[in-house]
Amino acid sequence: MKALVLSVVFALTSVVNAVSGNNVKDFAYNTEMNEGRVKTETVFKVENRKYLHNHLQYNYAYNAEGRVSAKEVLKWNKENQSFEKQYCLNFSYDGTDINVEYVAWNSKMNAYADVKAKTVYQINAMGANYQSYKWNKKDNSWNLTAEHSTHPENITLFAKK
Repeated sequence: MKALVLSVVFALTSVVNAVSGNNVKDFAYNTEMNEGRVKTETVFKVENRKYLHNHLQYNYAYNAEGRVSAKEVLKWNKENQSFEKQYCLNFSYDGTDINVEYVAWNSKMNAYADVKAKTVYQINAMGANYQSYKWNKKDNSWNLTAEHSTHPENITLFAKK
């Protein structure tokens, strides 16, 4: 289960990079570990294959079972020369479901307060199901934006790659 959760976390990062047009070769990573767990990961932009510039920082928190409970994302501010909070992915676990909630940083409140979206991963004997939701402030409800299901044999093949 730990491997699945970490795979979900890193897959989300990969999807964000792909959608934003980032090329993996344009980035370098420094990972700080604590008791065998990723504590902080700093992402650097690579310039001319030799200069590193601060870009993003990921801070991880874990629950009592050792599973990721939060991934905080900070972006480098050149003017302030510091990392500034952007959003947090909060993870919760309910049996075979993994819920990932996207919460934006609210600088006025000095807190993660603006829930934007959530994703639910359901793993069972029939396969895996992915559901993505976006928060609708007007209706005060979640709207399903995407859904995808796989069969058990697809999961096995994916795991062996």
